[in-house]
Amino acid sequence: MLPPIDTHDGRRGWAFIAICVGCIMFTLFATYGVYLVRFNPPYVFLLALAAHGQVLVGMTALGWVLGRRANIQVTKDSVTIEDITVSTVHKEGNS
Repeated sequence: MLPPIDTHDGRRGWAFIAICVGCIMFTLFATYGVYLVRFNPPYVFLLALAAHGQVLVGMTALGWVLGRRANIQVTKDSVTIEDITVSTVHKEGNS
């Protein structure tokens, strides 16, 4: 069960579902469109190219929804990576 949409986790969960359903619908539309023009190779090529663009947009949106804001700072003797939940510092000489 998803949390309510008025919470941060709920908005992320519902956004994930909406993007996944949108990607599925665009894939079905592209499949049906390629089927309709299957005897016209230039149209098939252009429609398949557009479908790849839709996949790129969908995967970018999923990465944005699931990603975290990170702050990465590199100095000559350390690397610091900070995000919402985890903070890691790696200094020279540590393993």
